[in-house]
Amino acid sequence: MIDRFAELIQELSDFLQMPLYVDRKNACVLKAHGKTEVQLQLDHSQEKLLMGCLAIELPPGKFRENVLKEGLKTNNLPDPRPAICSYISQNNYLFLHQAFPLIILNGERLAGYFGAFLTEAESWVKAIESGQPSPNPI
Repeated sequence: MIDRFAELIQELSDFLQMPLYVDRKNACVLKAHGKTEVQLQLDHSQEKLLMGCLAIELPPGKFRENVLKEGLKTNNLPDPRPAICSYISQNNYLFLHQAFPLIILNGERLAGYFGAFLTEAESWVKAIESGQPSPNPI
């Protein structure tokens, strides 16, 4: 019997018409546009699908402070929001993530959430690469 996560990844694979699989760590990594990697996996309770992306490295200094302030402002927006901004200090990366109840998902709905998440991640990367602290300063 196939588990629900593997079944959902297969539905997403069929919907996106691209080969996807659950790896030996029980995760699925989607590489979009040859650059951005988004990882999908279940939480420990097996009730939520987690989506995460190491978006971009943030150099130390005032610019990083400004990016993180903008990220906090973004996190304060009402749901639904495509992603939550976090900072991983061990490698100085802006990390975007989101969680979705597994029970509401099918391949098509997950593809929609993935598309919104990917657009958000890429907009943060583009903004930071161009010297802006966020895609849309609040």
